[in-house]
Amino acid sequence: MGFSKKEAPNCDWCPFKENCFYDLLDDKASKRMWRDMRIANRFRSGETVFYEGETPTGVYVVCTGKVKINKASRTGQQLLMRIESPGDLVGHISTLAEWPYAGSAEAMEESVVSMVDQDSLRKFLSKHPKAALALLREVARDVRRGEAKARDIAFKPARGRLAGTLVRMMTPAANKKAKPMVSNLKRRELAEMAGLTIETTVRLLKDFEGSDLIQRKAKDIVLLDVEKLRAISGHFA
Repeated sequence: MGFSKKEAPNCDWCPFKENCFYDLLDDKASKRMWRDMRIANRFRSGETVFYEGETPTGVYVVCTGKVKINKASRTGQQLLMRIESPGDLVGHISTLAEWPYAGSAEAMEESVVSMVDQDSLRKFLSKHPKAALALLREVARDVRRGEAKARDIAFKPARGRLAGTLVRMMTPAANKKAKPMVSNLKRRELAEMAGLTIETTVRLLKDFEGSDLIQRKAKDIVLLDVEKLRAISGHFA
């Protein structure tokens, strides 16, 4: 099943709209047009939204679930670049630059992803110039995050990089009694996000667990002391 309007969630009722580009739009007309332009598709875990090197077809928005962005080496090895959560834009930089997609997007769990095609996006930005500023803000944030990751890899010790990655990847607790956790992330993927080897990542996780900072439960990592992890990660976590 492909993209359709039927699968597109209602932005007004979305619990993640405060994290979404939709919420940055400044008036009812632009919000209504953005909402009406979208088509969406439901992806199962492991299904690909788009492939690295493809010509952009439009801008994507993660509505539910999680989507990871991978880059491939010449030998076919995959490198996890980032993980996108509900409200995040995907493929927008390549679409605006009119360059092939810089990475492949793959659903990490059952996910609903909306899409606005290139022509509709151009018409939308022409009709609502302030929306272009909102989109530019999203691009600037992505660039800033990329610069921060490069800085961390260059200057932060391994312990700080892993602590910062755990804090960034955590899912907030469902209630006051529960603890936040990092779910559905393999050790290899965690290592790639932190810019570390798997061996170093496993060693540090064991160290964090011994210091009562985390608790490992099957495929999940429960964060027992987020504030200490933030302190270890440094100012920019």
